[in-house]
Amino acid sequence: MRIGHIIQSSSLATGGPVTAMFAMCNALLQVGSVCNIACRNRNEEIESDLDPRITISTMDIGRIPFTNRNEMIKLIHFIQDVDILHLHGLWDSLPGAAAGLAERFRKPYVVSLHGMLLNRSMANHSFRKKIYLFINGKKIMRHASALHFTTQLELSQSQPFLPNGTERVVIPLTIDNRLFKKLPDEKQWRNYFPQLPTSWPRLVFLSRIHPVKNLPSLINAMPWLVKEFPGLHLVVAGNGEKEYIRHIHQSINNAGISQAIYFVGSVSGEAKVALLRSATILTIPSFHENFGMSIAEGLMCEVPALITPDIGIGTEIIACGAGIPCREDHESISAAIAGALHNPEKLRIAGDNGRNWALKTLAPGTIATSILNLYIKISMKR
Repeated sequence: MRIGHIIQSSSLATGGPVTAMFAMCNALLQVGSVCNIACRNRNEEIESDLDPRITISTMDIGRIPFTNRNEMIKLIHFIQDVDILHLHGLWDSLPGAAAGLAERFRKPYVVSLHGMLLNRSMANHSFRKKIYLFINGKKIMRHASALHFTTQLELSQSQPFLPNGTERVVIPLTIDNRLFKKLPDEKQWRNYFPQLPTSWPRLVFLSRIHPVKNLPSLINAMPWLVKEFPGLHLVVAGNGEKEYIRHIHQSINNAGISQAIYFVGSVSGEAKVALLRSATILTIPSFHENFGMSIAEGLMCEVPALITPDIGIGTEIIACGAGIPCREDHESISAAIAGALHNPEKLRIAGDNGRNWALKTLAPGTIATSILNLYIKISMKR
């Protein structure tokens, strides 16, 4: 079966949806599907997580009527050459154009919402998003063969905005087992990050540097933690808007903890796995996560994770004994981290629990089979 994945940007620097799509495509390839990707923006330098047999095509398509005829023809050819389209996202111009053309050429499509209808997401630019839903978004969802959600939490919070009649499925995301099946030595991080200290404990923030990820609260927790645990440091792996990052650095300087926080930029592939293996705790105290892809990757590396209330897979992680629950404020974050660090044996057990859960629940073969069965079910209805 030929699957065409459509996403606005295929750069891993944009966050979890791209990582999730790459892992999904890699897994589908293993169960016999042919997957190709169309995007508007691309960064070829950080596509190491994608199987080289999967091609990525760029199409510079803006909002209608502000688009290029030749680019639209490229998209039409892409759509005509597949059996099913899988759209990633709802607000962007390329998935929107692809949905309209899919309807025109009678190609079935699935939409993965990637948390775009979650409560906190809808609260950001709420009026603009509701207008778009009224004009175009609900039409895209109504004509979809299925809407894909990654957790029950996402489906539950999205319900008020969903059209009647469209099939809704909950299928978790998967982890690329090529990277995580055999874990590297815990000291391999030195090959990629020689600038980092050899002291411990090490906290790792692996995510986009964006307000929703709540990095300032983690930074505000650091002064007390550094005093309580000499040698403790935080590694921030990710990129973001320059002005926001400048603000983050200013906060760090004002708090006098610049010697305990290290920025290493966006990481992927083996470097990412090596960094995660070196972590004591994965600390991403997000205000909300549709799924929590980086957290799942950390679990695969036997790293327990800080879990705030609106993490999509948070309930499952707490239940399996791999999570450290806390609220989003810096007092709760520092207390949760300190409590965990004071009990290293419990941390070790939590790491084992997390990897066992991730291997069982997020196995590529299991998830790919569920996705493929959805595609087959859709095709049989045509």
